[in-house]
Amino acid sequence: MKLKGLGNRAYNVLFHTHTVTGIVISFALFVIFYAGAFSLFRHEIYKWENPAARIDVPAGFDYDRAFRAVDEVFHLDPHTITHIVFPNRHDPFFKVYGATHDTDSTVKRIRGAVHPATYAVTDLSEPPTTVGDTIYHLHYFGQIPVAGLYISGFVALFFLFATITGVLIHWRNLITKFYAFIIKGKWKQIWTNAHTVLGILGLPFQVVYAVTGAFFGLLTLLLLPSVLVLFDGDRSQVFEKARPWMAIELDGNTASSDNISMEELIDHVRQQYPHYQVIRAIVRNYGKTNALLTVNIHDQAGILASGNITMKMKDGTVIPEASIFPDTKTYSHAALELIAKLHFANFGGIFLKGIYFILALITAFVIISGILIWRTARDNGKYTLKQRLFHHRVTKVYLAICLSLFPAFAIIFLSNKLVPIDLNGRVAIVNQIFFISWLALTVTGLFRNSYSRQNRNYLLIGGFLSLLVPVVNGIVTGDWFWQVWRTLPQVAYVDIFWLATGVFALVIAFKVLKISKVKDIPTEEKSLALPVREKTVTPVFQPEVFEKP
Repeated sequence: MKLKGLGNRAYNVLFHTHTVTGIVISFALFVIFYAGAFSLFRHEIYKWENPAARIDVPAGFDYDRAFRAVDEVFHLDPHTITHIVFPNRHDPFFKVYGATHDTDSTVKRIRGAVHPATYAVTDLSEPPTTVGDTIYHLHYFGQIPVAGLYISGFVALFFLFATITGVLIHWRNLITKFYAFIIKGKWKQIWTNAHTVLGILGLPFQVVYAVTGAFFGLLTLLLLPSVLVLFDGDRSQVFEKARPWMAIELDGNTASSDNISMEELIDHVRQQYPHYQVIRAIVRNYGKTNALLTVNIHDQAGILASGNITMKMKDGTVIPEASIFPDTKTYSHAALELIAKLHFANFGGIFLKGIYFILALITAFVIISGILIWRTARDNGKYTLKQRLFHHRVTKVYLAICLSLFPAFAIIFLSNKLVPIDLNGRVAIVNQIFFISWLALTVTGLFRNSYSRQNRNYLLIGGFLSLLVPVVNGIVTGDWFWQVWRTLPQVAYVDIFWLATGVFALVIAFKVLKISKVKDIPTEEKSLALPVREKTVTPVFQPEVFEKP
C-alpha cells in the first residue's frame, strides 16, 4: 500500500536537508537522549548513590524545628524567597534552598539538608553524591558554562525539523516499509529499515521531546521579545506573571512568635486536597508578622493536577490572587505545567517513566542507525577515495562518542561507590573520573576501523562493568539486592537493572555479533587505506572494511 507522497523536487530537497541536519546533530542528540533516559530516574537512584539516605522519616518530624536549624547555621535572609523540599520516599532529608548576606552585603546562595532523626544540618554546597545530578545536567549540556543549555535547545529544534522531514520523505512508502522490515540482506537496507520503523514507532515521543526540549533550552531567547516590548526590559515582571506569589509586596519587618506553624498549615492543605501530595513549599519573611507560605501540591497521576496555595502564616488566610488552584488555573499556568510534565514524565508513575526510558533508548538507536545509513549510502563509486575515507573517519568518531557513553555510565556508578563518601572534593573527583573515562574510551575506539568490532568492544567493556555495579555496591554498603528488595526497593532495582544490562550486553556481544567470526579486512582492499596515486576502480566498502589484520 502506498500513500501519496511528495513531488520529486520537494522529495530531493527535504531528503538532503534531513540528511544534513541529522548528521550534524547526531552525536549531540544521542547524548541528550541517552543521558535523558537515565535522568528520568535521578530521584529513584538517590538512595542507591547515597547510603546515608537509606533511612525512613520518623513520625512527628517537625518542619519548623528543621527550618530553624538551617537558619541558625546559615542565617537565612528572610526577605529573599526560600525554597523547601519536604522529605519523601526517595529522599528522607529536609532540604532548604535560600540566601544569606555576607559581611560585605553580597548575597550568597545556600543549600542545606536536615537529618530527619537528629536534625543535624549538612551544607549541600558540596553534595555527597553526584550520579543523578551529573547525568541530569549532561542531558542538556549543563557542564558547558552559559552556552550548554542553548546548544541543547537548538539541537532539539533541529531534531524537530529532522523528524518532520523524515516523516515527509518516507510518507509515500511508509506502510510498505513498516511491514517489510527484515534483518537480512545488505547493511544499508537493514539500517534503513530499522531507522524508518523504529523512528515511526517513537514518533509521538520524539515530537514531544523535540518541542519541550527546544522550549526549555531556548526559553530565555523566546521570552526576550516579550520582556523588551511588554515589560520594558524588566524580566522580574515576567516571572511574577508565571509565579504570582512573587508579586506580593510585604511591608513591615516585625518579628512574631504567634504565627501558625508550618506543619499546621500544611496539614490544613492536605485536608483540603486529600488526593494531592505536598512536595515542596516557598516561604517569605519566616518568623515575621507578614510571613507567607506557598505550598506546592501534586497529583502524580494527573497531567495538569497540581497547584500552589499561598497563605498568611499569621492566621492561615489563603491569598487567591497569589495562588494557582488546580481546578481554576489560567491557560498560561496550565501550558507551562503541561510542557514540564510531558518533558520530565512527572505523571503516570513509575510505569510511564519506564515507557519513556525505553522510547528514549529506541530513539538513541535510531540516531545510531541514521549515522550508519549516512555512511553506507556514500560507500560507492560516486565518491572519491578521499571523500569515502572522510566519511569513514566521521562515522568512526561519531560512533566512538556515542557508544562509549554506555561503559562510561557504568564507570560513574562504580566510582560513586569506590570513592570514599567522606572524602573532601568527592563530587569533583567522581565527575573527573566519569568524563576522563568517557574521553579515554572514545579515543580508544578510534583505533578500531571496523564498526562491528568497535561496537563489540564497547559492549564487552560496558557489559563487564555493568556486572560489577551490584557487586561493588553490595561489598561497600552490605546491601545486597536479594536482601533489601523489600526494605530498599530503589537500591535493589538499580542493582538488578545493571545486572540485567550487563548480561544483555554480553549476550549481544558474544552471540549476535559473533566475535570469533569477525573477518579481517580482505587483502585486496588494503589499498583503500593508502594514498591514491592513480585512478583505479575502488571496490565498494563492506561493514568490516578498514579492520587491520
